[in-house]
Amino acid sequence: MAIERGPTGTDPTFEEHQSLPSWLGPALVALSIPALVVALVAVLETGGPTLRAAGLVVVAVMGPIPLILRSTLRTTVRDDGVYFRFTPFHWSERYISFEEIEAVRRSERRAYQYGLRRTRWGWEYRPNASDGVEIHRTNGPAIFLGSEQPHELRQAIESGMRRTRSG
Repeated sequence: MAIERGPTGTDPTFEEHQSLPSWLGPALVALSIPALVVALVAVLETGGPTLRAAGLVVVAVMGPIPLILRSTLRTTVRDDGVYFRFTPFHWSERYISFEEIEAVRRSERRAYQYGLRRTRWGWEYRPNASDGVEIHRTNGPAIFLGSEQPHELRQAIESGMRRTRSG
C-alpha cells in the first residue's frame, strides 16, 4: 500500500483509540481448543519427539491470540492530514494528506467483521465499529476507518480539506 509518512509535529484536531471487542478473546480461545486437541492427538499418535512437538503445536495454535487481542487502531486528524496505525500490523503510522483526499463520507459495514482487510473497493480497518469513514483518494484505493465517532471524524477531515483548499 503506497501511503506515505507525513510530518507529525502538529496538534490533533481529532484522535481516537479503538481495540477489539472484549468478547473476542474468550471466543478465540474457545474456538482454538478443538483445533489444539486435534493437533495434539495427531502429534501424539505419530510417536515422534512428542513433548517437543506438542509444545510447538500449543505455541502455533495459541501463540497468535495475545498478539491479535492487543490490536488497536489509532486514528488522528492533524492540520496536514489523516494518520492511522493498526498495531501490531503496522510498524509506523500511515498518512493521507488532505490534498490526496478526493471525497470523504460516513459509511457503515456489516457487523462481526473485525480487523484489517483488503477488499475489491480498498482497505478496511475495523477493530470494533461497524460505522466509520470512507476516504476516497485521488491516487490509490479507498480506505475505510472504523470509528465509534464517525460524525466527528468526518467533520475533522472535511474541515482540514476546506482549510487546505482555501489556503
